Amino acid sequence: MSEEALISTIRVEMEMRKAQGDRVLLVTPGNYGADYLREHMDLPYEKNIKCSNYVGETIDMAIDMGVKGILFIAHIGKFVKVAAGIMNTHSHSADARMEVLASNAIRAGASLECAKEILNASTTDEAIDILEKYQILQKTMKEILDRIQFYLNHRSYEQILLGAVIFNNTCGYLGQTADAAELIEKIGA
Repeated sequence: MSEEALISTIRVEMEMRKAQGDRVLLVTPGNYGADYLREHMDLPYEKNIKCSNYVGETIDMAIDMGVKGILFIAHIGKFVKVAAGIMNTHSHSADARMEVLASNAIRAGASLECAKEILNASTTDEAIDILEKYQILQKTMKEILDRIQFYLNHRSYEQILLGAVIFNNTCGYLGQTADAAELIEKIGA
């Protein structure tokens, strides 16, 4: 499917959810997020919309449609890019996963040795294990989640409420952005 066709499909799903009365959307970038939602969260799985790599376009379309909010449920490997303002998360557009993790680890107080290990990691799951080994995972996730919230708000010019729940394959839940709890409440109501 072309990029244009994929984005059109996302738009149709969003319009359908809105027509059914949803004002806050539940969005996952892909199968990992959808599986996590189904297996670990008490939210209506059937309302899930997959946005693929098109985080920015999904936000833009939601604003155009008059949607009030979006809660993203996403694997760290996909959404860590949003912490750097990267809104098309396909690896062909930008793949700065380890750089974003390493720089935020440094912000959280990580040593140069820790940052180098992260930069040499092959996967974000491996990088998360490194952060755990250096006992800096929670502080690093706080930095990353704050930046994800900032860039989501920046993309939307704070016109709608946006948030994210982030997880990985080894630890599960890694945290959520500042506005995620309010969105969870609105979706679950």
